[in-house]
Amino acid sequence: MKTENINHEFLDGVLDGGHADVYYHFGVSSEDALLEPLRDVKAVIMAGSGGRIKEFADHWSSLNGGSEIVAFPKEDRFVTRYTAGVLFASHGMGMPSASIALQELMRMVFFLKRGDLAAMDEVFWARVGTSGGVGLPGGTVVVTSEGVMADLKPYRLLQGGSGTYWFDSTFPAAVYDAIIAANSHTDFEVVSGKTVAGNEFFLEQFRLDGALRLETEDSKMEWLQWLHDNGVRNIEMEGAMMAGYLNHWGFPKFAMICCTLLNRLEGDQVTATPEQLHKFSEDSGVVLFNYLKSTLLS
Repeated sequence: MKTENINHEFLDGVLDGGHADVYYHFGVSSEDALLEPLRDVKAVIMAGSGGRIKEFADHWSSLNGGSEIVAFPKEDRFVTRYTAGVLFASHGMGMPSASIALQELMRMVFFLKRGDLAAMDEVFWARVGTSGGVGLPGGTVVVTSEGVMADLKPYRLLQGGSGTYWFDSTFPAAVYDAIIAANSHTDFEVVSGKTVAGNEFFLEQFRLDGALRLETEDSKMEWLQWLHDNGVRNIEMEGAMMAGYLNHWGFPKFAMICCTLLNRLEGDQVTATPEQLHKFSEDSGVVLFNYLKSTLLS
């Protein structure tokens, strides 16, 4: 952990009882007894939708002999479940929403591990979701090697008081290699590659089917081909920020696992059948749980 980047000025006061930390968007605080069973948290798994989080928690509980599931009381923003050492939390859609969830969860893990940097090093983080493929057919699972913005540059904040704040948005190679190795037997392809995180679903991803249209077919294809030629294999909306924040604190174990719903080189709209979409969504979860079983259940 990079202790110099942790907000000790605020967080240390939580540990010594000077003040509570209110994780407002999750509806809990550091003073709530509900958090005590979470002290042994070994992994934090994030996904966009609350329904997915409930399914993940139920499945992990079943793999652990029906372990108790702890539910956070507030669910109007994010849905959260904890069971058998894994905290599952939804993050909504896009980097603004996901950054709120991630920052509060990072603070929560700091509190749960009592500021023990070595213990925090052991926590595995992952975002699991869907994406648009770049040169990959629908149904391919991409384990991200580097999160970049639409211009292929790392994650950054443009509104900082000292100008632009840049973050390292690479993902740890040892982790994504281990995830791929744990899924060598799947009936679908699992690959690594760069992932673009878009600030916007339509315009910044060069779609031509939005209410607003700024690109042409030629400019769209030129951008997508440029991405592909530079190692990008999928597009989503949260990964670069997630990697940037976790790297800033120095977490060594984190990943992003996203199944592609379509190949953007072939079109903008998702035309897969409901049955195909269900399998695509399930497959990213399969990849996650194969890895969790190989690490937390071994």
